Amino acid sequence: MTFNRIAFLLHTPHALRVVAKRKRRTMLFFGLGILLTTANAQQPLTLEEAVQTALSKNEGLKSAESQVDYYKNLKRTSTDIGKLSAVWMHGQYNSVYQDNNLTVMQTIPFPTALGSQWQLGKEQVSGAEKSLQSDRNTLVLEVKSTYFQLLYLKSLATLLQTQDSLFSEFAKAAALRFSTGEGNLLEKTTAATQSLEVVNLARQNLADIAIAEAHLQALLKNETPVTTSDVFQKRALPSTIVNSVDGNPQLAFLRQQVTIRNQLTRVERNRILPDISLGYFVQSLTGLQNVNGQDIFYTRSKHFQGFELGLSIPFWIVPQVARVRAAASYAEAARRAADYYQTTLASHYEQALRELDKDLASLTYYEDSALPNASLILAQARRSYTGGEIGYVEYLQSLKNVISIRSNYLMSLNLYNQSVVKIEFLIGKL
Repeated sequence: MTFNRIAFLLHTPHALRVVAKRKRRTMLFFGLGILLTTANAQQPLTLEEAVQTALSKNEGLKSAESQVDYYKNLKRTSTDIGKLSAVWMHGQYNSVYQDNNLTVMQTIPFPTALGSQWQLGKEQVSGAEKSLQSDRNTLVLEVKSTYFQLLYLKSLATLLQTQDSLFSEFAKAAALRFSTGEGNLLEKTTAATQSLEVVNLARQNLADIAIAEAHLQALLKNETPVTTSDVFQKRALPSTIVNSVDGNPQLAFLRQQVTIRNQLTRVERNRILPDISLGYFVQSLTGLQNVNGQDIFYTRSKHFQGFELGLSIPFWIVPQVARVRAAASYAEAARRAADYYQTTLASHYEQALRELDKDLASLTYYEDSALPNASLILAQARRSYTGGEIGYVEYLQSLKNVISIRSNYLMSLNLYNQSVVKIEFLIGKL
């Protein structure tokens, strides 16, 4: 019998009777379902292994790494001084004789402008690296959150197995009481109905486990299915927990954007400075030349040379001044965005700490009081029901209380772990 077959039985008129008779087989196939789910996940991973796999295989991070390479290569263009100009001239530019002239010119930006462009390239590389770190932090958050959710669901599956055993025992006892005349049909039917409810919850939980495993596999970009190998337990707080979010990678990235845009403003301001022109020429001057009072005839094979130096001064600077002002406004917008994010992040961090305290208090309550009491309630209820001291209503209520406490404990543990993961994300701890 498969879970699909069980689902079919749920809709038949004789569902309660069939489930009651086949309770042991249901338990068998329920355990088999858990076993098959684990078997299909061929690669059990620890949390650390899952994180490292995601960091090494995730395509989004590879894209961000390519962005870093792009800005590193772009930085090398910051020293671009343009093309060298070479002009060859031949003709009668000096006399009736044919002469040659070669003039080489190079215009370079003012040294201050070149320096600011190089610094801009350096800041852009840093910005891309901080963006990569922010992406890594976000990915690790999602991997950790999914991993702990999967641990929770698998622990819940184990609890459902225990719950199934309890209600199976209850159904068996109710059937015996009914056969001996000590119980009634309502008691027997109630026990069978609770068993049916467990099967339904178990089936839903198995589907949730499969969904979580598929999500984890996608995050890791793994070719084969993956599952967890860690034990579901309380996650330790970071040993270096701080009272600020200055280490948050996204905040660092936004602050770097402010630095980049401030540097861009400097670049635009330095472009108002004049460009420097350097030149060299070599030419012939065929004909008579008076040298120290003597007329000497020079042929075209005799070459004369010299140098040129000039400045290109911007005559109309209004457009460039407008670019400077636009860049300054751009930088101010980045600064305001970074300040707003920092304020919001600090608020989220304070909320996360309060959530952690709340979850820790709840978890401590279950560990110190509720769980031991649940075990005591279960033992007493079993003994009292078997001895006829309490009826099935009281016994059923006791079972539900015990199961509720254990289920809430698992939920509380998951909430606590998720709070720790969130704090690690906010402070930038991978």
